[in-house]
Amino acid sequence: MSKTLIITAHPSSKGFTHGIANAVLEKRKEAGDEVEIIDLYKTNFTQDYLRFENIREVPPDKNREIIQQKITEANELIFVHPIWWLSMPAIMKNFIDNNITAKFAYKYVKGKRVGLLKGKTARVYVTCDAPFWLYLILAIPYLTVWVAGILMFCGIEVTGFTIIRNRKFKNDNARTKFLEKLKKHSKHQSIFLWILDKVADIIQ
Repeated sequence: MSKTLIITAHPSSKGFTHGIANAVLEKRKEAGDEVEIIDLYKTNFTQDYLRFENIREVPPDKNREIIQQKITEANELIFVHPIWWLSMPAIMKNFIDNNITAKFAYKYVKGKRVGLLKGKTARVYVTCDAPFWLYLILAIPYLTVWVAGILMFCGIEVTGFTIIRNRKFKNDNARTKFLEKLKKHSKHQSIFLWILDKVADIIQ
């Protein structure tokens, strides 16, 4: 049985973020997968901002151990969040800083980086309000950070990065139709991500 771990970051339970996460959850369950959602605003695994004096002596964190175990057990990771100020919410960045760590997600051998999360796949869904063309131009660096700088860096195969503009949905019915469509295409890989994958191989 395949395991999927979905991580969401939106303070409102009515946010489109959670609608997307639940649509993906339903699709994975229909396929017989085991699925868990971690809502970073409501989880019991709360984490303070990462603090240390020596990077080699980061204080132990019980919740980090729990979350890293969940990541280890998962075959697929899915991240869902809004774009705020052309970036992810601070709570999502804090999740990455605390849990996608050296010696767990990656290491260096003779100066060469080695991803330790190989064999896993990941998808990212981000929502936005501004015109799509604006994000298409300005968010490319952000996409590169997520895909090449975090996920591929750790050896994870990225199978999707989707930008969803909230304002194109005039009513709840339009949103519902989109979510149904999302379920059908939730495992397709884009050509752009395939190209990024090849570029990452070259620069390793």
